[in-house]
Amino acid sequence: MFMVYSTKELYELGENDYSIKNRLKDESLFLVERGFYSTSYNTFLYEQLLTKKYPRAILTGISAFALYDLTDSIPKYLYLATLQHSFPIRRKDVKQSYQEKKYFEIGVVEKDVFDMKVRTYDLERLLIELVRLKEKYPRELYYEVLQSFRDKKHEIDFYKLNKYAKSFKNGSNLLFKIKEII
Repeated sequence: MFMVYSTKELYELGENDYSIKNRLKDESLFLVERGFYSTSYNTFLYEQLLTKKYPRAILTGISAFALYDLTDSIPKYLYLATLQHSFPIRRKDVKQSYQEKKYFEIGVVEKDVFDMKVRTYDLERLLIELVRLKEKYPRELYYEVLQSFRDKKHEIDFYKLNKYAKSFKNGSNLLFKIKEII
């Protein structure tokens, strides 16, 4: 098992600048990015760094579809949702979307990725996102993910899906589209 630590977390664990430098030299600790360290070089996942760096952000879109094995596509960017009016994430490898507070937390779950919790949306919310934002996805990707949802139909909680859809603008129309295509 490996971990990702911020400098603050290492200090809380009893490390200091000197011991961190020594651990970097003997390769029991690896610098991932300024202020963030990993206990393993080869198995480090990019999502875990961003989870530590932006703990309130939620993995969404193509990144979340890939996390749930709904697509074989490997996203070029990491797609993160943040609250509207959040500070922009200025990274070339991140696509940030802003959501209103009333929609932001709907369907949030913590999924284990190599012994680390990553905030993402559940299947029901991702299905709503797929249909709601259909025009933002490449056509082939949309149909690939849609087919994966059809294959996982037995895993979808339709009560929860109804509840979520009613929270969005045009919720009944959205629900009608989902029931029609699934």
